[in-house]
Amino acid sequence: MTQPPAVVLCLVWECTPDELPSTPGRRLQAAQVHSSSGPESATAKNRNSETPNRLTDDWAMVPRAQLSHVNSSFSIIKNTVNLSLAVVLLGYLVKSGYKLDLCLHALRVYSFVVVVVDVGWRVISGVASHDTLICSGSKGRTKKSSKVAEISLVFLWSIGSILLTHIITVLFGAYIVENFEETFTFSLLVASLAFIRPLITLGPSALLILLERLTWEEECEGRCVCVLAGAWLGAAPIPLDWDTPWQVWPLTCSIGAVLSEIGASVFFLVREVNLRTHSRSKLK
Repeated sequence: MTQPPAVVLCLVWECTPDELPSTPGRRLQAAQVHSSSGPESATAKNRNSETPNRLTDDWAMVPRAQLSHVNSSFSIIKNTVNLSLAVVLLGYLVKSGYKLDLCLHALRVYSFVVVVVDVGWRVISGVASHDTLICSGSKGRTKKSSKVAEISLVFLWSIGSILLTHIITVLFGAYIVENFEETFTFSLLVASLAFIRPLITLGPSALLILLERLTWEEECEGRCVCVLAGAWLGAAPIPLDWDTPWQVWPLTCSIGAVLSEIGASVFFLVREVNLRTHSRSKLK
């Protein structure tokens, strides 16, 4: 990325942005002050020693001015990828004839891919927003150690969310020992779509953040509610005597969750495109 003109001039002339020399006389004066001795020279040196921090601030402000546009682009791409993955999964389930072993394997692979996509999005958005801005010395080591601790907590909470989903599913009527693979696959799917995503996006304090916001307009909350509602409503066809191959546990509930994921992806994709179109028309 090209540095802003003010930052480039500060680097060349070793002065603060407010003291940029604009004429040859001012440039000569700046050079004399820099080379002179005495109290004025000490003051100039102090200003020069503070320049890197101000340059870092100026440099950090540049990408943040464009951060909204970048986040909008990434959100559109992410929702498109999520929509494509869910459609491909449903197509595979139909093509396999709803054979239980193939369907369970596909659901587990899909759950893993969803988590990988969200981790990739988190890394890309972190780089785009310059979360890992220049760090040195003890501050850099402290930041690295805090990041490692945060990642470890997210991993542990993710495992806990899968186990908690499994327990709640059993409490809702699934067998504890029988159909263990089916129940665990369903728990992995629901946890990946509804619970692990907020942890990846918001960090270990995701639950507290969600409770503080208490809004369903954000993507994390919206997807979570849609997936849980779809998985719950998906249990409705199980007791019906339609005698269809997909009418077995946990296919109906899993298909309901994936259909809700498709609906949420379409909603947030259309909303993001409309917001971007509206912002462009305002700029014109």
